[in-house]
Amino acid sequence: MNYTWTFATLADVDSIVNMAEQHFQQEIDLIFKPEPPIYARNLAYAVLNQTYYPGSELLTVAKTPDNTLLAYNWAKSNDRAFWSDDYMINVRMVHLNLELSARLRIKLIKEMMTQWEELAKFSKNPIICSTTMRHDQDAFLKLHERAGYSIRGSYAYKKVSA
Repeated sequence: MNYTWTFATLADVDSIVNMAEQHFQQEIDLIFKPEPPIYARNLAYAVLNQTYYPGSELLTVAKTPDNTLLAYNWAKSNDRAFWSDDYMINVRMVHLNLELSARLRIKLIKEMMTQWEELAKFSKNPIICSTTMRHDQDAFLKLHERAGYSIRGSYAYKKVSA
């Protein structure tokens, strides 16, 4: 399948919110009250931050030539764990169209991981933290483990050379 990764723009926010609602809302709606306008607002802030403060956030989209959203990826730099002043990339969201083939979903996630490492180097953050709250998380965490992450429950950490 032909697609391209680009930085998200404000024009992508509605498609991102729609994907989150369609494929992932059921993962949170028993715990949190889904509020699509709030999610859209926070995504818009991320777009503005990555535009005006390069390296502060990463929000990328994978789209086909006809502008169909396949996946998106959101990460924030300069976050910290509560027990250390070490900066880290905090992966906020990894969403894919779940109707895509498993092979393509794996390829997209691996490409996202590369983007996180590039952000870590650019922003000089020596650690990447990726987490999941999905019910079915084994395959996602296995991909992290194969990429050199240390798995701690539903958290995956990787020390990178910033």
